[in-house]
Amino acid sequence: MNHLNKLTYISNAGVMLEINEKKILIDSFCNPRMPIYKRIPDEVKQQIMLGISPFNDIDMLLFTHHHTDHFDAESVESFMERNEKAFALATPQSMMMLNSVFFDSKESRLIKVEPKKYQTEDIHLNGIDIQAISMLHMGKEYEEVENFAYLINVGGKKILHVGDAKPAQENYMDLNLIREDIDLLIAPFPYISIAAGRQMIEKYIRPKNIVAMHLPYKELDSDGWIDAAKKCYEKVRDSFPRTVFLEEIGECITI
Repeated sequence: MNHLNKLTYISNAGVMLEINEKKILIDSFCNPRMPIYKRIPDEVKQQIMLGISPFNDIDMLLFTHHHTDHFDAESVESFMERNEKAFALATPQSMMMLNSVFFDSKESRLIKVEPKKYQTEDIHLNGIDIQAISMLHMGKEYEEVENFAYLINVGGKKILHVGDAKPAQENYMDLNLIREDIDLLIAPFPYISIAAGRQMIEKYIRPKNIVAMHLPYKELDSDGWIDAAKKCYEKVRDSFPRTVFLEEIGECITI
C-alpha cells in the first residue's frame, strides 16, 4: 500500500512529518515567551500526548535549539513518559533543561549528539537516517545558542529543517547540500524575505520545495512581516523553488 507522505503544521516552527509510515515531530512542543509566535494549541498537545490519530505512534522528537518558541522541557518529559517507544534528539543545551532524574532513567531514548560548529553527526535509528548539523543561530546576541539543522532521510525522501540557522555562508558552504537533492526545505521566513536568505537557498541548497515558518500571528504582525515575505516571493517565484507559507495550525502539505 502506498502511504501519503505529508507535513502537518503544529506550532511556531513545529511540524509533524509522516513519511513511509514513520512519524517525526520537529520543534512541536513549545511555549513561546513572545506572544507573537504561535504556540501549540491545547487540544493538539493533548492529542499528541495521548497518541490520538493522527498523532499516534510517534517515532521521534527532534528539537533544533532550546529557545521557548522551539522547545518546552516539561512537555518533552511528559510525552516521553507516556510514549515509551519514542526517541528524542536535541542540542546539549536543550538536553540540560530536562529533569536530571528523567534524563538518567530514559537515557537510552534521549540521543546525545555533539557535532562541532558547521560539522555534522549521523544518526541511524528505526529506518530513519538523520544528519544533525551544528549551525550558527540568527542574531549576534544569540551566537552562543546551539542550533541544529536536521537533514532527514526516510525511504529516499529528504527533508531539511534548519531551525533558526543564520542565512550565512559559513553555515552552508562546506555541506554540499545540493548533491543531496533535497525534497523539502523547512526554514524561517527571513530565508524568503531577505536577499541573503534567498541566496543561501539558490547557491547552497536548491531544494525542490520550501515551507516558510516562524511567521507571527497575523493579528499581531505589527511590522508587516507576513506581507513582506509573500511580496518578496512573488517577485522571484518564476525562478525560485515552490514555497508554501505555514500560517494556520493544522494545515497539511504533501511532500
